[in-house]
Amino acid sequence: MLDPYEASARYYDLWHEDFHDDVEFYLKLAERTGGPVLECMSGTGRVLVPFARAGYEITGIDRSATMMDRCTTKVSFERAEVQQRIELHHGDVRDIKLDRRYRLAFMPFNSFLHLLTTADQEKALLNVREHLEEGGLLSFAVFSPRLDRPEHLVRHRGTRVTTQGEIISWFEAQVFDQGNQRTTVTYFYDVSRQDKPARRVTTEFTLRYLFYREALELLSRCGFEVVETYGDYQGSEFTATSPIMVFVARKT
Repeated sequence: MLDPYEASARYYDLWHEDFHDDVEFYLKLAERTGGPVLECMSGTGRVLVPFARAGYEITGIDRSATMMDRCTTKVSFERAEVQQRIELHHGDVRDIKLDRRYRLAFMPFNSFLHLLTTADQEKALLNVREHLEEGGLLSFAVFSPRLDRPEHLVRHRGTRVTTQGEIISWFEAQVFDQGNQRTTVTYFYDVSRQDKPARRVTTEFTLRYLFYREALELLSRCGFEVVETYGDYQGSEFTATSPIMVFVARKT
């Protein structure tokens, strides 16, 4: 089984190339705060690069060398003025130390859930807080737990064709460990091409999910005042049926 970040880096942009809702949401926050901006767990640069194109100075940090390599390559194809607005650091959000302070920090698309203990989540939030200016904003979005979902059911997430002529079908299976508030997700990528035998790439990772009230209390303990919550990136009110939880908090 591959390093999960290696497989994710290889296919991540292919599957999320048409998803822009969170990019637009975080850009609207940046319009309120101004820059500079810190993206924690910046991955392949899916959100980071549009920020730099929009004129913001942005720093990205990620602990995955594979993700960071993919991001660095992506940035290298941008115009010089866009590249100059981007600063990348290979490091862990729990303990990285940067010389700069930021007006906005965010962790996109379930990234925060890769921190598998409450202690790790607190370390990350406290460290991000230290990197924010007074009154700076932090935002992150995570899925809203639906523990009634069928486990072990393999779901087909879609099929894509790459520029190299590969046909890739993506399948997902999920199991819950309710005692530890964790879910293990397995991705199967079936890759076929006319001139090569078909193959399957399998990757697995674990997330520690949060409940709404728990997230509010966690942010408060770590020196943040929650100022906005939403149930999607369009600003809808969070309800029991919302697919995600979006939090915006101010450093106190």
